[in-house]
Amino acid sequence: MYYNLLFPNFTFAHKFDETPSKNGEFEYHVHMIYEILFFIRGRASFVIENRRFELRPGDLLFIPPGQHHNINLDYSTPYERYVLKFPEYAVPESLLPTAKTKFGSYKIEDAALLNFFSEMDAHVQRYKGKDLCGLLTCKLNEILYYFCHENAPHEFEIYNENMTELINYINQNIAGRLTLEEISKRFHYSKSYICKEFRSCMKAPIMRYIRTKKILMAESLIKSGKKPNDIFEQCGFSDYSTFFRAYKKLLGKAPSRKTPDKFSRL
Repeated sequence: MYYNLLFPNFTFAHKFDETPSKNGEFEYHVHMIYEILFFIRGRASFVIENRRFELRPGDLLFIPPGQHHNINLDYSTPYERYVLKFPEYAVPESLLPTAKTKFGSYKIEDAALLNFFSEMDAHVQRYKGKDLCGLLTCKLNEILYYFCHENAPHEFEIYNENMTELINYINQNIAGRLTLEEISKRFHYSKSYICKEFRSCMKAPIMRYIRTKKILMAESLIKSGKKPNDIFEQCGFSDYSTFFRAYKKLLGKAPSRKTPDKFSRL
């Protein structure tokens, strides 16, 4: 049974593509939520930031908020997967420290965890509306409890060796006022080389990547209770108006502590 259920702040899906098409679902993107992708069949590799994971049936991908990612498919092979998307507040408090350290591809060998996904299908057949949402959310909790005690992630390969140190530097210093000129001097690359290599690696312009990371940081601070006009400097913006425009362009809303979570893909 296949479905794609969109509830406020949650997505539960069991998807199958006999012949996958090259559509927007598989392009590089980033979002403010957690995502679990349970790989059933197909041939594919998954890239998170600059790390590539080769997927095998039974693998589970765990993607934390703020990570650029995409999947590279063999389009001649059917592709089946479960996809769960959920906000940080859906993670049980006792599991949150562990969930924040989880990243990448995991081989799932626990039979109980495997059964949780098929039990989701049974719920979808039997229930609707709020009842269904409640049951699937409970099932998500069970998956998270089991998953947070799973084995170490698979090995990965670096997608672009030249950009690894640069990407790490950006993410470690995202609160600073990063500029292309400053990055160029630090790494002794020309600005044109950085722009070309970064776009090739991350499928996005370097300054857009930096702005996205800054806004995701700002959104996290706002959700923690900070006032928008108190945190723009913490995120490396020189003035509030620049921050406001960048935030609204990226998230499609003005920064506000009262605004509910929005799950649009960025």
